[in-house]
Amino acid sequence: MNLDLSRPPLALVVATQVLLGALSLVGLGAIALLPSVSTSAADSLPEYANLRGPLLALAIGFTALGLVALAMVSLLVQRIYGETVLEQRSVMWVNVLVGTLVCASALIVVGFVVISNGQAGSPFLALIQVMACLGLVALACITLVLRSLLKSAIAMAAELDEVV
Repeated sequence: MNLDLSRPPLALVVATQVLLGALSLVGLGAIALLPSVSTSAADSLPEYANLRGPLLALAIGFTALGLVALAMVSLLVQRIYGETVLEQRSVMWVNVLVGTLVCASALIVVGFVVISNGQAGSPFLALIQVMACLGLVALACITLVLRSLLKSAIAMAAELDEVV
């Protein structure tokens, strides 16, 4: 049996890791730039300057959660290539990924409340926030379904190891 057929090509893994690394650098750059962007936005819209702090904290938190999600995906890609994905530790990384998606959804809800209380939003912004929240919840549900598939594969691999 050729076991290399189950492993993704090295070029694909390297390209994926490079893209995930580039996205991480963009996220770190966004975190570095967010304070100055929020200051200039508060200067140009003084009637909403009191929202600068809470929205800045939410934006940094949301970006940080995105960086955690990128790290978890990167670890899982590496485990798939290294053929160690069928270990219990992989389930832990998937659980962290689900947690980040749920936390990001919660941050969107908090952002909705902050913007509504500051009377700074529009119906279009509310629609975007609802769609983003539903999208993140859907991704979390899909990830949970795939986690159950991973757990089943881990159990089957353990059973097969006992037989062999």
